[in-house]
Amino acid sequence: MAATGALNRKFAISALWAAALCLQPWPGVAQTNMAGHVMETRDEIPPDQLPPPRRMTGIGNGHMRISATPEAQVWFDQGLSLLHDFWDYESARAFEQAVRVDPQCAMCYWGLYKAESFYHGTEQGYAGQALAKAVGLKDRASAREQLYIEADAARQEAMKSPNPGPKLTEERDLRHKLVREYPEDTQAQIFLSQDVDQKEALELLESVLRDRPDDSAANHYYIHALEATDPERALHSAEILGSLAPASGHIVHMPGHIFFRLGDYARAEQAFAASMRADERYMKEQHVPPDDDWNYVHNIMYAVANLMEEGKLKEATEVSAKLTVARGELEPTLYIYSARDSISRLNPRLPVALRMADWAGVIELLKATAPPAGAPNLDFLARELVEFATGMRAAESHNVGRAEDSSARFDAELWRMSQQAKDAQPMGGMPRVTEPAKGPPKLRVNPDALLQPIVSTLSIMSLELRASLLIARNQVAEAKALFARAEEEEKELGYHEPPNYIRPVAETEAAEMMAIGDWSDAMDACKRALKERPKSGLVLYKMAWISEKSGDSAAAAKDYKDFLAAWKDADPSLAQVKHARAWLEHLRG
Repeated sequence: MAATGALNRKFAISALWAAALCLQPWPGVAQTNMAGHVMETRDEIPPDQLPPPRRMTGIGNGHMRISATPEAQVWFDQGLSLLHDFWDYESARAFEQAVRVDPQCAMCYWGLYKAESFYHGTEQGYAGQALAKAVGLKDRASAREQLYIEADAARQEAMKSPNPGPKLTEERDLRHKLVREYPEDTQAQIFLSQDVDQKEALELLESVLRDRPDDSAANHYYIHALEATDPERALHSAEILGSLAPASGHIVHMPGHIFFRLGDYARAEQAFAASMRADERYMKEQHVPPDDDWNYVHNIMYAVANLMEEGKLKEATEVSAKLTVARGELEPTLYIYSARDSISRLNPRLPVALRMADWAGVIELLKATAPPAGAPNLDFLARELVEFATGMRAAESHNVGRAEDSSARFDAELWRMSQQAKDAQPMGGMPRVTEPAKGPPKLRVNPDALLQPIVSTLSIMSLELRASLLIARNQVAEAKALFARAEEEEKELGYHEPPNYIRPVAETEAAEMMAIGDWSDAMDACKRALKERPKSGLVLYKMAWISEKSGDSAAAAKDYKDFLAAWKDADPSLAQVKHARAWLEHLRG
């Protein structure tokens, strides 16, 4: 299946997340063995045991006319809006309520299937049951509604098959038929946009937006489709989306994706702060734990990344502290496929220390905390981060022997674990559905991080450490070659929200070139780093420093002014801010 920007990457994650529609620990806790380690599990709560939802406003404007009682139609539309908000827990509650008030409504079961399968694992027991109900009732539905049900039934069959191609083709053909035969059905175009390539997806979404510029779902998906490749094109959607669904934490958060990508960190900060408030208000009022609001931890991770680019390090550290309570014990809030999130699971302040190249701080934080019990991959990550920080610190102080020892230990352990990663289940691809085991689906409790994303990130760190060691040995050409390889591997990580690699490789290279007075190559590296983090004060300061040290006072004056403009709200006590102001004051004489 062709990818549709970040949108389909969201759906691909479903192969890694288990169903997480749980309000409280289930009485029956089981044990299972995962890769030689005892893994605690618990039963997923069936949809019909979820508490009845409340009527919600400020969640978007999704609507699809269906064959249902008036009350069921209201709950269906609420579930539909929440589905497009990626608010899977509340969406499932709404669709289940529609089923309760109209048990003969085929599309209400279809909606429940969509919510149950949205971010859940491949053991889709409850999702499959809901879809089977929809198929069994489809004769009570209109011809248009039957196409929706048949399309997802074809997809479900594809996910069960070792040869999914024919059924996936059937699914897309049915969705195209929906759009062709019912051109007035906006939802048909929106759902089709999730199953086609980037070009066709954008055409579909732009068609919807021409007719309905305030459609909350289309604007949401438009941001996802463009944020990795052409974020400026989605700027208008970012500017209006929050007002279209102000009660939805994820929708309020989404404009921050675009503002961050464009280097407008102040506006991104506003979006992330508003999302945090919306989620905290919702969880408090509804007594909902973090495991049923995965956006909360995701938003905090992005807020921390954004605050660092603004120079608000104190605030970034304070917000990082929220991560401890923002994570639950299930996969949706543990983000086991994200190396950045895995690092923050070790200590929530680690991303700040790594972004600032505070190697002593990294070591101190790791020594102060221990990885969760029964998590060998996180334990491996912690050991490697200590070696990386120790080696980088030694290389910077020209303690070549110690840096060599750390690099050798780092690479030996990385090689050993990379062999295990080769045997792990690959990322991506078509999620496979297997026949559910007897009894309710199981949710893994406090699972370990996935190994392959950790290995990929540590591979880049290995190259950075070896390159820094070569700089300490004055082997500059060889170091540059390793930095180039590291940048390529950084790109191969793909687009993530926030960036998976915490400090751009080019910025590390710039710092190393600055240390040896290679001003030209340092400036080139800074310019590459700015492509990754536009208008980042951390990079702009380096550029000003380079101009100053290379004797170009005019350029330095401009660069320091640009830096201070970017960090106008930064912590005033930061050394960078103090130096820039002092230098400009001295220049004025």
